[in-house]
Amino acid sequence: MTMATTSTTDKAASSSSAAAAAAPTEIYEQKDEAYFGYYSMLSHQAQMLQDTVRTAAYQRAILNNAPLDFQDKVVMDVGAGNGILSFFSAQAGAKKVYAIEASNMVECLQKVVDASKPHRSPAEIAQEKEALELMGAGDAGLGGVSFGTTNPSVSRNAWLKDRLVPVHSKVEDVTPEHLEGHTQVDTIVSECLGVLLVHERMCESFLDARDRYLAPGGSVFPSAGTICLAPFEDKQLWNDTANKAKWWLNSNFYGVDVSPFAALAFEENFGSPVVGVFAPQCLLSVSSDYVIDFASISKEELQEFTVPVEWTFTNAAIVHGLGGWFDLHFNSQSATPPSDTDTTMGDDNANAATNGMSLEAALDTLKSASASASASASASASASAAIGSGSGSNTTSMDAVLTTLPTIDSSATTPAAAAGAGNFMSTSPYAEPTHWQQVRFLLPEPLAVNRGQKIAGSVHCKVNDQRSYTMTALLRLQNPDGTASDTPVTMRKAVWRLDRQTYSWS
Repeated sequence: MTMATTSTTDKAASSSSAAAAAAPTEIYEQKDEAYFGYYSMLSHQAQMLQDTVRTAAYQRAILNNAPLDFQDKVVMDVGAGNGILSFFSAQAGAKKVYAIEASNMVECLQKVVDASKPHRSPAEIAQEKEALELMGAGDAGLGGVSFGTTNPSVSRNAWLKDRLVPVHSKVEDVTPEHLEGHTQVDTIVSECLGVLLVHERMCESFLDARDRYLAPGGSVFPSAGTICLAPFEDKQLWNDTANKAKWWLNSNFYGVDVSPFAALAFEENFGSPVVGVFAPQCLLSVSSDYVIDFASISKEELQEFTVPVEWTFTNAAIVHGLGGWFDLHFNSQSATPPSDTDTTMGDDNANAATNGMSLEAALDTLKSASASASASASASASASAAIGSGSGSNTTSMDAVLTTLPTIDSSATTPAAAAGAGNFMSTSPYAEPTHWQQVRFLLPEPLAVNRGQKIAGSVHCKVNDQRSYTMTALLRLQNPDGTASDTPVTMRKAVWRLDRQTYSWS
């Protein structure tokens, strides 16, 4: 093998250069060009990085699990993008991190790696100086904005210490040669998530990496995701959507009868999920939750699954649709599983919806959790600087980081108690908003319920060819004896395309 005659450093440099030079069509198919092109833009990367809930949750999770899953471990970052999870893994003491990225963002990531080298060639420094001069760095800058006093001759992020290797490839095409001969890794991290957890179908790539490269006893982060669905009432949203479809009933539009479009317009409008944050006051019941265990689920099981749903209503209401969001869990598979009492945000939705907790009390609980999470994130962020500024081994630096983090309490039973544990994140409407927001699925016809009644049914999710899912819902209003009848009054069917999202800015 070439490893016998080529140094690891030289091989990594050669591999990175070759990866950066590869044409996009050699990395992914033309049909995926828009998808990977989107993630090659720094503006979109910034949107994700600036989601402090997301970014802080991942850093807390990685640093809290550092002793078992990151220190002196070989780590793979699937869909690395700007490399933030790779950087966190290096902060946590990883021996080597392979950042797998199919988009051209890998070229930007390579620049960060190059800038971290303690001994850079004159040519590399000259090239960066030229780029900085074009931007006006250090002077007035573009549009009179200064870019600071960046000195390309000084290494940035020196704590990386050649531990990060960008790999320009889809994870499905990664071979041991991309990983400097490694056939297994100890830990896999990924931010493979989309709207309602599974949109964009990156979770399948996460599982592909797990199946092919995770060593026995290794861990994946996140370890699990929970899809949450709850009925909501929003007459205005339903009416606005219906009016968009009704416009096509026009029989004299500049002398043209466009009403033949109406049925398709109705199907399209009500089949398009509405992405955007919404007030939890519109929710009518505790969510029905479906857990996807990333440590054990197969790709085939992820490509087609059914979410059973059942909701009990404490008040009479009109159900206009289902609200959806997801929770994330970051539990090490190298340690004893956490207690079953470990919190989920659904527990607090249940408290608010069924146990008489006021909305204000539920929100106060979650604000407390958010504040605790923010505090622990700030502590870990400041402490991680010790890795770059301190001397000595990675172990010493990580000790400094970990002493600032909250103690993990596996018996936590509230979000506030568990937030500091670094093993949980929620995109719930009860929690601080994230860039994923939430999503609403409208019923073509609302369903009236009385106090104490139940709705039961299922939402069938199956992958489609648009990197997303087609969702088919069947909901039945139950009779007092627990039976259900399939009548137009008591049953609702709906089909939603998760890839045909519309957006609500209200």
